[in-house]
Amino acid sequence: SELPADRAAWLLGRENLVAARVLDGDGVAQVEIGAEVVTLSDDDVTFANNSTVIMTRHPANVEKAVGWITVDPAAAFDGVARKLPHYGKYSYLAFSGDEPENFLKGEWTATDSPMLVDLRTGERAGMAMPATELPEREPLAELPPVFSRDRLMDHVNWLAAPEREGRGMGSAGLEASADYIADQFAVAGLKPGGDDSTYFQTFTSPNGPDGGPHDIRNVIAYIPGTNPAFANQAALITAHYDHLGYGWPDERAQAEVGAVYVGADDNASGVAVMLELARAYAQGPAPQRSLVFVAFAGEEAGLLGSAHYVENPTPTPLAGIIGVINLDTVGRLGNQPVSILATESATEWPHVFRGVGFTTGIPTKNVPGAAASSDQHSFIKAGVPGVQIFTSAHLDYHRPSDTPDKVDADGMVRVATVVKEAATYLSERPEPLTVTGAGADTATAEQTRASASGNRRRVSFGTVPDFAFQGPGVRVESVVPNSPAAAAGVQAGDVITAINGESVADLGAFSETLKQFSPGDQIKASGLRDGEPMDVEMTLTAR
Repeated sequence: SELPADRAAWLLGRENLVAARVLDGDGVAQVEIGAEVVTLSDDDVTFANNSTVIMTRHPANVEKAVGWITVDPAAAFDGVARKLPHYGKYSYLAFSGDEPENFLKGEWTATDSPMLVDLRTGERAGMAMPATELPEREPLAELPPVFSRDRLMDHVNWLAAPEREGRGMGSAGLEASADYIADQFAVAGLKPGGDDSTYFQTFTSPNGPDGGPHDIRNVIAYIPGTNPAFANQAALITAHYDHLGYGWPDERAQAEVGAVYVGADDNASGVAVMLELARAYAQGPAPQRSLVFVAFAGEEAGLLGSAHYVENPTPTPLAGIIGVINLDTVGRLGNQPVSILATESATEWPHVFRGVGFTTGIPTKNVPGAAASSDQHSFIKAGVPGVQIFTSAHLDYHRPSDTPDKVDADGMVRVATVVKEAATYLSERPEPLTVTGAGADTATAEQTRASASGNRRRVSFGTVPDFAFQGPGVRVESVVPNSPAAAAGVQAGDVITAINGESVADLGAFSETLKQFSPGDQIKASGLRDGEPMDVEMTLTAR
């Protein structure tokens, strides 16, 4: 009924009742225990096929600790025992598989330490101390900011202005946006990296809103590297600049007919950050390895621009690209960490961005999976490791309501700071990243284009997914008002694991499953709510 107060204690096993009692409401450990999942800080870890180690302060003795260990599968016991002594400074750990392999580690925020003094209140571990008022003083120096929030917003406002017609396929606004990006590269002093000594790489999209082909342009610029050992090598910073115009190819039934999808967050924000990074790098010392900046067209129509670039890389051959950092939908950071998607494409990515978080003080979250969510997928398929920088899912995604007034300028500054640290690391790293092949598939560029143009979802389910959730299933971040999910009573936090009895392993499977339905079809979605089974029935509406 009680832990001995004179010693530390290990609690063993997923079903350990003492562990649940000690950790429930614990003031130090940020732990939530469900039937299938344990939440560690902001990260969810399934008990199945994962092993966890969680530490907290002894409830009866602040000088002692209590640890809880769960192991799955049984083959991981030896590995956990072997590895655990090497992780002494961490508050929690998570390992996967038989080896097992560490994929999560962190430290709790010290809130009850006897060494912690709150000078605002004078409180320390129950002891009264005189409150301290520190006088304000001027800083010794005011350094100019590396990134300008005003310039970032100027780019977003220009690209997402109604005059740009949503940067849709075949529009004058898309053409003007390509010229605008090229002009910004030129003003910053970057060298043109496109065809015939221009900033442009022109190719043909097989179709557009009018059903016919259209010539569209990638915009490419670069800063040459200075280290001869890295000749013909580069790190890429990319962002797509196209959007949906008046809705093609993803018009939403709820939108007003003829409304412009201006695409401020998706993806004027990514282009804005890329342009600010190009300007900052051009003003600083030259990188050791070349930095190539690419604004892709045709992303919304099936990653067309990045697929074409991978087949026709310039100015660096594909084999010389050490890695790709793709900026897509980075304009609504708020108080969240910067999410890094597809970190499984190279062994080093999680460590790179974890280190960036420590260096900059800006929290980051590594999210394995979601490799196919944007243009990084074209590179991953070709054997080049890539990640997507992402801030948050929201109800304005692919809707006319994605407007500049909702963009977080200060958040874009933080995103740019994170990317600059990571890109600088790539430009200086002596050896290539370790490519895992994870997230790649065998689909050709032609199959990608055909799939994008001819096999799109026609129905709306009505939820915004939690991209950081690692499955199984799809966790609901939020529910779209007046949607089928809202009418059926789906709630934020629900995990959808099956539709009409067909298993849904992840977000990609969820989207593919919904492609088989038409507006008006009735379905049953199954899953978990607070760890308990649930079923909801709904009638799907037009997307």
